[in-house]
Amino acid sequence: MDPRTGCTLTRYADVRAALPAPACRVPPARPGTAYTLDWLRGLVSRFSAPENHPARRSAGLAALAPLDPGELRAEAVRRTTDALDRADGRFDVPSALARRVPVGVLAARLGLADPVAAVEAVATIAAAYQPGADAAAVRRADGAVAVLVALAPPARRTNPIRCCGCRPGSR
Repeated sequence: MDPRTGCTLTRYADVRAALPAPACRVPPARPGTAYTLDWLRGLVSRFSAPENHPARRSAGLAALAPLDPGELRAEAVRRTTDALDRADGRFDVPSALARRVPVGVLAARLGLADPVAAVEAVATIAAAYQPGADAAAVRRADGAVAVLVALAPPARRTNPIRCCGCRPGSR
């Protein structure tokens, strides 16, 4: 793999070989002000330093553990079927289903106050989530993170997932 030019991985073995390569590591998130995109990145396993990754991944999995995959799937099927039944003519699957149904189902099952608003907030955050997003997208995402936190159940707002003894935004 040439990190200067990038590459396209099409085989499982190639992906497995590339994952541990230093050139493929995601840089750890820099510390951020509470309820901003940087703060959110600092809480998740994706943008954590290697020594923090396992604990942060475990914390995320623990938040999802009480959810029944069969119930999630059934609700996703119901929402997808409803959307398809309401469709008139052409249908934009990515924006109408792929980006909305999974987030809406999870938002409802995790107890967010307004799952529809959560879907919009997550879409705004996703547009700026990867490092290198333009400043305007990051500002919109900062606002969306604050909205998402406000929609969370009170216990999550006052005690966001903490793990491995780190503070949100720490490397």
